[in-house]
Amino acid sequence: MSQNLYIKDFKNLKVWQKSAELTSEIYKVIKKFPKFETHIIVSQLLRACTSICANIAEGNTQLYKSREYYHYNLALGSAGETRNFLTIALMNEYITKDEYDALEARLIEIIKMLHGCIRKLEPEPSNESKDAAVG
Repeated sequence: MSQNLYIKDFKNLKVWQKSAELTSEIYKVIKKFPKFETHIIVSQLLRACTSICANIAEGNTQLYKSREYYHYNLALGSAGETRNFLTIALMNEYITKDEYDALEARLIEIIKMLHGCIRKLEPEPSNESKDAAVG
């Protein structure tokens, strides 16, 4: 086995760092949620937000680009799910509008970054395809 094996470190990715920070912020705001929501919205919100950074980490450590693409897409879905639960938390007045706006802004930034990661992994169209479309 090669001693020069390169191991990617997801912790160096800005998108992972931002999603981990978001998760930390969400852990802080859920402390104010009503006790009866512990097994409902709190559980779902934590699963969704932790899934963002977990899928980024898992995708980044994959050997094949198709698997990395798949996990970044899952992270994108988890970001949407997190937005959903934060919106419900706002509607039920578990969080303030200011808290919601700050978390929403972070999520939008992460979503944009994930779109960029996904675009980088999409295969380039071959020259043959381009030539066929022109001709």
